[in-house]
Amino acid sequence: MKRVASMTLLAAVLTAAMPAAAVERIQLQARSIEQPLAQGGMITAREVTATLRLPGNGRSRIEIEVPRLDLPAEFSEHTGALSRIRLQCDNPVIHEPEFSCPQLALQLRAERLPPLSLRARAALRSDTGHAEAAGVVPDVAGSTLSFDARINARGLEAGFTLPAVQAAALRELAAPWVAIPEDLQLEGSADFSARIAQHADSMRVAVSMNLSDAGFQNADYTWIGEKIAARLTASTDLAATPMPLDVQIAGTGGQFLGGVVLLDFTRNPLQMTLQGHSDGERLTIDALHWEQKDLATLAGNARIALSPFAVQQAEVQLEQLKFPDAYSSYMQLLLTTTPLNQLQATGAASGRVLIADNMPVAADLRITDLAFSDEAQQLEVTGVNGDLHWTDGAAGPPRPSFLAWESSRGWGIQGATTRIDFATSSRNFQLLRPARLPFFDGALVINTLRVQDIGLPQMEGDFDAVIEPISVRPIALAMGWPEFSGQLSGRIPGLAYRNGVLTLSGNVEADVFDGRVIASNLSVNQPFSAWPRLHADITARNLDLDLITRTFEFGSITGRLDVDLLNLETFNWSPTAFDLRMATPPGDRSRRRISQRAVQNLSSIGGGGGGVAAALQSGALRFFDEFRYARLGISCRLRNDVCQMDGVGRAGTGFYIVRGSGLPRIDIIGNEHRVDWPRLVSQVSTALENTSGVVVD
Repeated sequence: MKRVASMTLLAAVLTAAMPAAAVERIQLQARSIEQPLAQGGMITAREVTATLRLPGNGRSRIEIEVPRLDLPAEFSEHTGALSRIRLQCDNPVIHEPEFSCPQLALQLRAERLPPLSLRARAALRSDTGHAEAAGVVPDVAGSTLSFDARINARGLEAGFTLPAVQAAALRELAAPWVAIPEDLQLEGSADFSARIAQHADSMRVAVSMNLSDAGFQNADYTWIGEKIAARLTASTDLAATPMPLDVQIAGTGGQFLGGVVLLDFTRNPLQMTLQGHSDGERLTIDALHWEQKDLATLAGNARIALSPFAVQQAEVQLEQLKFPDAYSSYMQLLLTTTPLNQLQATGAASGRVLIADNMPVAADLRITDLAFSDEAQQLEVTGVNGDLHWTDGAAGPPRPSFLAWESSRGWGIQGATTRIDFATSSRNFQLLRPARLPFFDGALVINTLRVQDIGLPQMEGDFDAVIEPISVRPIALAMGWPEFSGQLSGRIPGLAYRNGVLTLSGNVEADVFDGRVIASNLSVNQPFSAWPRLHADITARNLDLDLITRTFEFGSITGRLDVDLLNLETFNWSPTAFDLRMATPPGDRSRRRISQRAVQNLSSIGGGGGGVAAALQSGALRFFDEFRYARLGISCRLRNDVCQMDGVGRAGTGFYIVRGSGLPRIDIIGNEHRVDWPRLVSQVSTALENTSGVVVD
């Protein structure tokens, strides 16, 4: 400072004018000393005491004590108030206009910094005002800080380096400015450096940080970093309004996990740049560029309110997203518990997202030549292309979208070339034109699909489709059912979702077992909840019993069968009520035969199994493999877990399940009119699983 230098010079002149033996100490005091800065502002030292000590032997020492030092706001907001400043210079060199100190020691306290004690060398020219210093500050976060500074007529230039700061010490070092959460564990080391250049109308600051083998982990294990190697550089002009920002980040090693996103910087090195500015109330990102090799390239801009934090406006351009790395980075953890957790994928995607007032208002996604497969699941989809557009409704009318693929197979289901044209906005989806989805040798043709308020309590929708005949056999194989023939076809008209109820106004039909099955009056209450309730009527006419019994290994029965399953109600897909009747159709003229094994299985269901089985294994009946019957049938009215049972006619106190015909004649008679439903289910399951049948000696 100019006035300190002047006092020091005066002390030297007085010393020269007196005998050496007469003077050992000269002390000066000043209420305040001011040093103006080139760009404006003032550094003010209060209650300054300066002492020149002359112990003899040609040695001398200058001591300066400053209880308080006031800095301009642009400095003090980063350091806080400075106090208890003590400066000591051994053997100063005083040779007007040059003054220097080869051994300078300084101690001070800063409100937002730990106590500082430094060693340096310094020099000052009183004619030009040029001053410079360089030195070290030991024991800063377990390391040694090196610094240098120069002040001249043009302004101030200064810098520091702080190497090898261990993670354990980083928390305390950052505490004045950043509160690192206590539950965040840190490891590794970091190198810090900074430069400041203050001139007439600017105060440019550049900082950098290098991370080596760094890691972190929060208590919930949702944020994890391992062996991260990265470099961050940032620069700004503290005197500019608004304050510009220039940030660069390079990640060259390690892994980062945040939620379901896993980034591997060793496999996909990161280069990120950001240019923007801030006026203290908001941050404006003029240009953001993010690139990870073989993974993703992003660009964007944003306007962000700082307090309270809010994204007022943002645009993110996904210039390129590459597979397979996109799957392992952004999708694999999300799909870990699903059958899609080992996909192999190729292809690319690009897109755009617009955000306003913290909410997305528009999104576009283009998919190019995407293919994915999983041999363990026998899953493969090829040639996926799409152009998807979404708006929040307020950003304009929806734009047409499409999704198409060339071929597909999965879980035994085969598909072919498909294209779906649709539009989405807000929580709404609408098919724009009929879509044909090929399956096996047929197809599902969707004529109408419209859903509004998806995910909300008031969600509603409409569906109308035609099933082009599809063979049932490959469907059964795909679903793991017993093989049986037939075709699934018909129309699914008027499927509507309103007020939490899914209702089918038409019928669904299938040709199976050489007969026809019709489902009508179908409705599902709360189908997307944990406890859906289904209501339906199902009828089947003229089914071939030979095909049915051969399919389910029940024992051979020939003839025809009609089924009426009316007033069906289920809770969580388990039956709670129905009226079931299965019987030989009136006027059936087909050949009607029943095998010994089928007789035993039916009799065990009806409650008279012991007597029938004994009759089959003794006497003349044991020599017959099959028997003729006139009619067969059984009915069950289920209420409150009890099945009220009946057959095709009265038989004393019981009922006929099978009414025999001709000789030898065998009747199967049920004796239990009320049967526990879980018990009956168990009996039927046992009968279907029993492949051994009746052993006839």
